[in-house]
Amino acid sequence: MARRFSPLGLSLLLLSCAHGSAAEAPASVAAAPAVDWRPWDAESFAEARRSGKHVLVSVQAGWCHWCHVMNDETFGDPRVRRLLARHWIAVRVDADARPDLAERFQDYAWPATVLMTPEAEVALPLRGYRPPARFLRLLRAVRSGRRVVDADPPTPEPLALGALREAGRAQLARLYDPAAGGWGSRQKYPYGAPLEHALFEALVRDDAAAARRIAPTLEGHAALLDPVDGGAYQYSLRGVWTRPHYEKIAPVQADVLFAFAAAARLLEEPRWIAPAREVERYLAAQLTAPDGAFWASQDADLDADTPGETYYGWGAERRREAGQPRVDRSVYADRNGRLVVALAELHAATGDPATLERARRAAEAVDGRLRRGDAYLHGEGGRLLHLGDQAWMLRAELALLEATGEGVWRERAARTLRALDALRHPDGGWYAHTEDPEAAGALAERRRPLVLQGVVARGLLRAHRLGLGEGLRADAAAALEAVADRSRLRRRGRRIAELLLALEELEAPWLRVSIVGPEETRTAALHRAALALPLPTRRVELGRPGASRYPYPGEPAAYLCDDEACSLPVHDPAELAGAAERFLDAGRVADPRR
Repeated sequence: MARRFSPLGLSLLLLSCAHGSAAEAPASVAAAPAVDWRPWDAESFAEARRSGKHVLVSVQAGWCHWCHVMNDETFGDPRVRRLLARHWIAVRVDADARPDLAERFQDYAWPATVLMTPEAEVALPLRGYRPPARFLRLLRAVRSGRRVVDADPPTPEPLALGALREAGRAQLARLYDPAAGGWGSRQKYPYGAPLEHALFEALVRDDAAAARRIAPTLEGHAALLDPVDGGAYQYSLRGVWTRPHYEKIAPVQADVLFAFAAAARLLEEPRWIAPAREVERYLAAQLTAPDGAFWASQDADLDADTPGETYYGWGAERRREAGQPRVDRSVYADRNGRLVVALAELHAATGDPATLERARRAAEAVDGRLRRGDAYLHGEGGRLLHLGDQAWMLRAELALLEATGEGVWRERAARTLRALDALRHPDGGWYAHTEDPEAAGALAERRRPLVLQGVVARGLLRAHRLGLGEGLRADAAAALEAVADRSRLRRRGRRIAELLLALEELEAPWLRVSIVGPEETRTAALHRAALALPLPTRRVELGRPGASRYPYPGEPAAYLCDDEACSLPVHDPAELAGAAERFLDAGRVADPRR
């Protein structure tokens, strides 16, 4: 039977391991074979089984500073290279290109190093950088037959959805940092969803504590903005917002942009528009492909001699002379979907047609590059279908449907909904990806990731309320029930906010604003007013006379509806916000549970 060790016990075991010690003399720099990195494919795992070699899977990202350090120092060490050549099959994976593996090993950050048996069973996953001497001890410990894991697997603690929602609210409240703002105290990461949930709690549940969390968090996000080129750095260390890691990755740009834009719209505070524009400026100048799609990331470091701390301390002229850190020009559907959603929110807050056009061009480019049949591939040349790509592009298509009223986005969203069927789990919810014929052992098991169930559930609820099909609300509820487990919730920490927002939106009072009118100025003004409503659960649709679910009364009109009732038509854009508040208040009186 495999021996199990707690994290502390494992550390003590490895420090005392007889196969190596801290005092071990360094090997000479005599020639050693470079690491023979294999692809993630069936042959790599089959060779491990035939040869009896263990498997090392290194999950990295091109923008990751510590990945570069580990490649140079640890995988460049002659002792490590010789040991890997004799006893290991080494597989390297790009986390951005393989979101299924990124999700599976996200707890271990990047680089994540997974040490496996020849049968592809996980022996030891490692978090982050390991220097050569320590890494040698780890390799030898696993190779010697001691199969160890970081900790015993958590005991399942199933919950009803209402209890899961309460547990999620309490978890986010505990993780809020009152000293510096934001969620989490050591690493200040600008996640957008916890801020969006704070806005929801403040405005829908009238939660004063949530309201107090908003401005300090946004001020922290603003501290991560590059004052020269714009855009947000990935995160900051030591519990403050002013010691950044300088990578600029697309998901962070999306989260920060959405947070500023949503705060500007929902709180009606224009001061948050300027920092949102700084992110948009960076996207336009540095991360936009010629066809309008968004690239994946930009490295922190200019080169081996110029780390990000040096480069990003320079002014504009010095940067222009030196050049730019490398941009990863990969185009991924999920990252583009997230950015489209964020830009659509900024358009709702500002009414700027150029922002909307930027979002539209990106979605059109991704549809042209990555759509195959009804589904989206993750990137060009991708083989699997990934849940994150379908979920975020569905959200993007629905955001553009609301922002433009164009039928093409309704048609594309309907296709993406059909694509989800290939990922449906028989017991409810969605697999992270389609079956991977190249995976082996434990890695062949498909899972239902907790956070992504929240992302897709929010898309399904929005599609339901925009009239895209029957059964979508039930599908959303089933996805949330599939991961309704307190132990899983705890393991995701501050990243649970997308799931929590889905739980909130499942039961919260909502409002659909349906605009009916010809293509003219008065109709556009009503549509603009509907998009700008400071309500977290408003949904907007634009229809033309004779092609709307509501009658055209002879002049442009807005109908306010929920699942049970509709208002009389509203014709004056200036009256729309007040009419929406009265309609929601009437619903609360009729049903006090709301």
